[in-house]
Amino acid sequence: MNIRSLVALATTFIAGTQLHAEIHLAPTFSDNMILQREVTIPLRGTADSEQKVTVQFNDAQYTSAVIDGRWKVKLPAMAAGGAYEIVVTGSDNSITLKNVTFGDIWLCAGQSNMDSAIETYKRKFPELYEGHPVKQHDQIRIFRAERVPIDEPQEFITREHRFDKGWYPIEPRTRTRLFSATGYFFGIYLAEAIDVPIGLIQSCRGGTPITAWMPPGSLEAREEYAHILENYQQSIVDWPTTKIEYDRSVKEWEAKKASGANVSWKPEPPLGPISNKRPYALHNGMINPLYELPIKGVLWYQGEGNSRTREDSVQYEALLKDLVALWRKNWNNPTMPFLVVQLPGFGKATKEPNNNNNWPWIRESQKNIDTIENCQAICILDSGMEEDIHPPYKENVGKRLAYAARSMVYGQTNAPQSPQYSAHQADGEATIITFTKVGSGLTTGTPLLEDASHQSGDVLGFIVMDSQGKYQRASAQIVAPNQIRVNHPGITNPKSIRYGWENFPNVNLYGEDDMPAFPFRTDTFSSDK
Repeated sequence: MNIRSLVALATTFIAGTQLHAEIHLAPTFSDNMILQREVTIPLRGTADSEQKVTVQFNDAQYTSAVIDGRWKVKLPAMAAGGAYEIVVTGSDNSITLKNVTFGDIWLCAGQSNMDSAIETYKRKFPELYEGHPVKQHDQIRIFRAERVPIDEPQEFITREHRFDKGWYPIEPRTRTRLFSATGYFFGIYLAEAIDVPIGLIQSCRGGTPITAWMPPGSLEAREEYAHILENYQQSIVDWPTTKIEYDRSVKEWEAKKASGANVSWKPEPPLGPISNKRPYALHNGMINPLYELPIKGVLWYQGEGNSRTREDSVQYEALLKDLVALWRKNWNNPTMPFLVVQLPGFGKATKEPNNNNNWPWIRESQKNIDTIENCQAICILDSGMEEDIHPPYKENVGKRLAYAARSMVYGQTNAPQSPQYSAHQADGEATIITFTKVGSGLTTGTPLLEDASHQSGDVLGFIVMDSQGKYQRASAQIVAPNQIRVNHPGITNPKSIRYGWENFPNVNLYGEDDMPAFPFRTDTFSSDK
């Protein structure tokens, strides 16, 4: 062996030894990060050699041995504020974390309506977002997880490639514009109301059902979920055939793109071993690694992927409640707040009431999360579009999530809330509907759809069931700050009264501060009625 080879070998050995001894931080820790206030923080990372890791923070020192390639120290609970420095030192390298702040971390989770970035809506709806430039906000920091489906639970999160440095401050530059529009508006409205630094973690993926976000084993725990697993197992059997068609569609898409033609999104693989929709896969890659990072609560905007059938829409309630319970257990926080976004209107409006609707039932499943402590649904029934499943009105969503957080989590009793059904009673040939949470009183707003047949002041969106089990549109008027009078000239004793009970209902009932009334039904019929 010549001298040059020996030198190269020695250099490689030395470099490899140095790399071998380096310590690393878990990807959720970086400059500009927000850490959850008022709880101990497990600062953790990896190292390839046994050594002692020292952490300097706030004039105190903490140490950890490296065991099986892992190290961890617990930082003390801190009040809101910053900025701090954290210095992590191993035998061969040192890492300094700058501009570290303590506040409240909220997880932004779900599918495409949570995932959709600010710049997407600014590009598609410039007139709507013209007055909403991205602001510099020192109190808000953002982190985005890579959209990684995987079959085994992962220990560490993967940073999104466009957020490669981890945490970023809110600023009017590229990375903020790539962040969730819903999360951004939530952070803006909440931080300004509570004066506490807000950390936002975006971990979501479009087109995915709730089962992709559930921990392994959760579907096996209930017999009523057996069909979900059976469907997935069948997709594995069918994969050799379905893959052929999938590969063909991808090639066609790539050819169109190469030719310069306008193309939609790249085809998604069907349910099977590489599908983003397969059970547990997104939980394993995008949620499981976060369990050791304390957070304040969860914003959940998902449900479109579970609305394919009426049965799916009704079963969503059990799945959502299981997800809440299991995430809380794995975060070791049994009352961790969950705020759930009800689905907006979507689909063609119809002149006559249509019972072939699935979205009202999934909205009901989402609303029933209110029966769990520290869980609350928010209504965005007025913020949908007939032909676009990704409506642009994300400021409404973020603002109302912030209102809910202020009320439920931060005890601000003055935060506006959506009116909700409380009771009903006969009033001659009509029915009086009583609401709670009306604020200064019920009011009518602009209808979602123009309709010359209604009179100014009419409350739209009510239907009643006649003696034959058929629904008819009914007239309704506000008769008291918290009451609506509903009637139909041919139906004096309706079996059921429903409000907003369509995929895309034409509604206009609001409470204080333009908060739309929740859809509801007075009956307890099964979903086939």
